[in-house]
Amino acid sequence: MFARSAAGRSLALSVLLLCSVAIGAQTAAKEYQPAPEEQTFIDLLYSQKQPIEAREKALEYLAKHPSSFAAGLVAGIAYYEAEGDLPRAYYYLNQGKATLESRYGYDWGEGTPWRFYARTLWQLSRVCERMERYKEEIQLLETYNRYFSPKQEAEEAWPLMKLDKERQARQKIAEGLASKDENQVFFALNALGALDSETGHPQEAYDDHARLCERAKSSKGGLECTFLRNKAESAKALGRFQEAEQLYIESARYFSAGSESNPWADLVDLYLMEERLPEALDAAKKMQAWAYHSLPLIGLDNWNLRQTLTAALLSSAGYTAPALDLARRVVDRPDRHGGHSSQRQLWVASSLLFYRQMLLDDLERVSEEMSCGAWRDAPLLWLRRLWESGEAWSAGRRGARIIMDRGYLADTLRQLAPRSVFVCPGGEAFLPGVIGPGVVEQEALKLLRRTGPTTERESPYILFCLGAARLERGNAKGALDALREAGKNLPAEAALLHSQLLALEAKAYGSLGDKAGENETLSDLMERDPGMVRRFGLALPCSITASGGAAASKAAELLKGSPRLSLRQGPFRVVVEQTATGGLQGGLDGPNGAVLSRFRVNASEDATATAKEFCRLFHQKVFAPKLDLSQQEISSLEGSTLTSQDVNEQLQGLFDTTPPKKMMDER
Repeated sequence: MFARSAAGRSLALSVLLLCSVAIGAQTAAKEYQPAPEEQTFIDLLYSQKQPIEAREKALEYLAKHPSSFAAGLVAGIAYYEAEGDLPRAYYYLNQGKATLESRYGYDWGEGTPWRFYARTLWQLSRVCERMERYKEEIQLLETYNRYFSPKQEAEEAWPLMKLDKERQARQKIAEGLASKDENQVFFALNALGALDSETGHPQEAYDDHARLCERAKSSKGGLECTFLRNKAESAKALGRFQEAEQLYIESARYFSAGSESNPWADLVDLYLMEERLPEALDAAKKMQAWAYHSLPLIGLDNWNLRQTLTAALLSSAGYTAPALDLARRVVDRPDRHGGHSSQRQLWVASSLLFYRQMLLDDLERVSEEMSCGAWRDAPLLWLRRLWESGEAWSAGRRGARIIMDRGYLADTLRQLAPRSVFVCPGGEAFLPGVIGPGVVEQEALKLLRRTGPTTERESPYILFCLGAARLERGNAKGALDALREAGKNLPAEAALLHSQLLALEAKAYGSLGDKAGENETLSDLMERDPGMVRRFGLALPCSITASGGAAASKAAELLKGSPRLSLRQGPFRVVVEQTATGGLQGGLDGPNGAVLSRFRVNASEDATATAKEFCRLFHQKVFAPKLDLSQQEISSLEGSTLTSQDVNEQLQGLFDTTPPKKMMDER
């Protein structure tokens, strides 16, 4: 997904400043002069930079003078720039446009308010793009280019791309590249990179964005966040993850309140893919702070993305309940995508599949709760399971319909392709359950028959999906063959996929009755990402030992019904010991007695309550992700060093999007 060039915004600002100078020029004999009252709110907007007060004055004047196109223009700009209120901005700008056209026709000679009309057309085109009214945006730009100069032909490339009109878009890009206007060249190059990516030319897209960055370095305006961020996206699409990370970090140094890009959001996504939770946590906090300092319309346009990434982070850290709450909140509120190259329906499908995955994760957690909860809670838990199962089925069907109707399946299996619905990593293995394993298998085999560097780069991801589809169909042996082949060439950075691959292999070994293979794979999975045991509904082969008293015996009895444990010979051992104070301590041991988890609970009012609390913490602690200590040397927003405990505690603070006091002071 590529962001619209910041050069487009710079151009809009240059037009705004040009108009403000002309509007305020009282000495030009043949220049249209606004009324003194109109000049007042014009100055408030442009000279004094007080958009809210300017809007209020403009609306007051408009109530008395409904035909004031100047008031409509100022109100529209203020609603758009200062508040992100697109419907009102659209209304007032359209009202001003209609007034100008009815009064002057299209005769913009001397003494006419042509600057007002030019600015109205331009601003209205920006609003239409935000509202995803691309045909109307093209009409407005065509009118602008018909009557005013310098012409902005390259601006039409973006809405043409969004309408899948590649030939016309490339024609406008060529006109922009031939322009003497540097902004037009920058916008054309950025649009070319986005178009090359969307049409399946990732190397060309990377070259386009690299060329843009090199040219920007020597320009008067210099580099911008979006230029570097889009180059990072191109590098990521080529599987060059380390380069992408460095470019994202570099782009974050070029903050602009009007930038379409939020590189910290991209870094959250990258770090989740690489299972680097401390870094993902730090990036998530900075992602929220970046959005807070951006223009309101920018923050509104990527609200869904930020909340989804936060939910994915919480889910990866084992906080399934709050993750589900966030996913439920955003599922039917997709972001506007006028400023990004991706299609709206792609994100709708992504939100639906993400919501489905969060529901399935929560269902596994509910199963754990039912195994050791009070009997009086069982009816409500059963109803909850029934309702969440229905919600998951419905979300999956809605998402599958979009994927198949829009032709997103091939790109989704390729995963690095521009129209993959996997916006957030973690649910790739469950696609066959949504689309149908037979359909996924056939499409995967078709993609693997291609030749060329793209197929070579994408084949591990396609083989992964092929293995998942075969396992869903009951072909465990064929699944293992595909998964092993995928694991050989899957990049090390794709750590989350490697963890899913282990979980699929464990299920395949279990289906084949290969206990040794299953035990070995589960041991590797528990070392790598124990959260996948819950996500895939796996059970660890183990023994349970209890000692010390009634509470320990009760806890052991409850854990025998856990869906995460299978009481048979295996490499795992659950330990429950009663302390001298009546509390419990214990955890899980792995192969050769390696301690995988240890924790304790204090004594409750009786042995049963203590045992239930132990079981609850057992599922929470044992199946939480491991944090590599080498990843801990990372600073939080306050500059302190994160520890494993800090990460878990600070995850709770992600729901609070209020920036730290230090940031508020800087603002």
